[in-house]
Amino acid sequence: MMKIERHQPDSHELNDWALYGSKDPEIAWLVDRLALDRGLRVREIKALTLQALKDRTALEEARQQP
Repeated sequence: MMKIERHQPDSHELNDWALYGSKDPEIAWLVDRLALDRGLRVREIKALTLQALKDRTALEEARQQP
């Protein structure tokens, strides 16, 4: 399990995320829709999630550049 080193108000939830995933019912609903209604495989949904997080990370890092 990855531990968050810096203080962050959501550190407890972030530490649990790796083990339990999101507890947000809307995220679960969207995953179900993509899998059940659109036929996406779990690996495809994971890839979408990963790409969205990478894109947002890049955007935040670009905002911090002088």
